[in-house]
Amino acid sequence: MRTFLAADIDNKVNEKIKDFMDRCRLMDRSVKWGKADTSHVTIYFFGEVEEKNIKVLEGTVSEALKQIVPFEASAARISAFPSMKGPRVFWIGIENRTHELEKIYESIKTDLPGKKIKVNIESKDYTPHLTIGRVKGRCDPETIRRMSACSETEFGSFVIDKIILYQSILRKEGPMYSPLKVFQL
Repeated sequence: MRTFLAADIDNKVNEKIKDFMDRCRLMDRSVKWGKADTSHVTIYFFGEVEEKNIKVLEGTVSEALKQIVPFEASAARISAFPSMKGPRVFWIGIENRTHELEKIYESIKTDLPGKKIKVNIESKDYTPHLTIGRVKGRCDPETIRRMSACSETEFGSFVIDKIILYQSILRKEGPMYSPLKVFQL
């Protein structure tokens, strides 16, 4: 099953993101804009994991979260991967002063190779973010200009008090996320 670890965004901040994404939808049809009701901060994408290995994965996550207590994060800054000049993915940055998201990511990335289970081992640096749109083909220069003009947008702060292991079910109408385990901080 396709799995990932994430933190949800609270409703107040999510509403602001939804309003922003609704305005983005009017901007450019070559960008597949996300749905705010499925907004989350991906911490680690594990990829396809055999069902028999889910418990091992849960143990790895539990270990990574041992010293983590609820913390504040904020949704701010609009940017793109790989860059705003040639975007493939538009995103909202997630800032957390204590770098807890990065600590969780690094702990899992360090522990996974020793678990002897087949999962995606990330090779790139982690940038806490919330994906808001994926570019299909070439992005309209006007969209890039408008998104760049929004780069300093702030959506608000929220508390992360739980981390969720999700199953991602890919469907024609978009992915569906089903929680496998909730880890309270």
